[in-house]
Amino acid sequence: MLAADTTVRIREVRAGDEAAITRLINGLDTESRYLRWFTGAIDIRKAADWASHPERFCAVGLLAIAAGEPVGHAVLIPLADGRGEIAFEVAAPWRHHGIAGALLEQLLAVAAVRGLREVYADVLPDNADMLAVLREHGEHAESCDGSVKTVTLPVPRR
Repeated sequence: MLAADTTVRIREVRAGDEAAITRLINGLDTESRYLRWFTGAIDIRKAADWASHPERFCAVGLLAIAAGEPVGHAVLIPLADGRGEIAFEVAAPWRHHGIAGALLEQLLAVAAVRGLREVYADVLPDNADMLAVLREHGEHAESCDGSVKTVTLPVPRR
């Protein structure tokens, strides 16, 4: 059980976060990895390296931190067509506590600053938690291409 007074802080990924991101990804169970990366067998080292250096891809990474430990991670990858792809993962004990929603809000704020018109996430239909977070946000569009749903959200104007 989580302490009611536990504070979660969200900040941008910065130099030196690779070990923390590695711990977060390493702590995900196989199903969580599958829902996030569409495969349960990921190279954790490569995934953590990618996530801890979003600047290499003109992306923005966010970390949710509680009691000095990472409990969630999110990324926004801006595309040349004015859209951005988003993805995130939250550690199992911290799911259903508003962290994914808070990460999504921050990603949308970053997308607005960058002048993006919409963001989207490719989601497996079995990923009920991710679909719920995106749908609960408000206006959205959904499409399905085979075994992947794409949920698109407009970026609020600043």
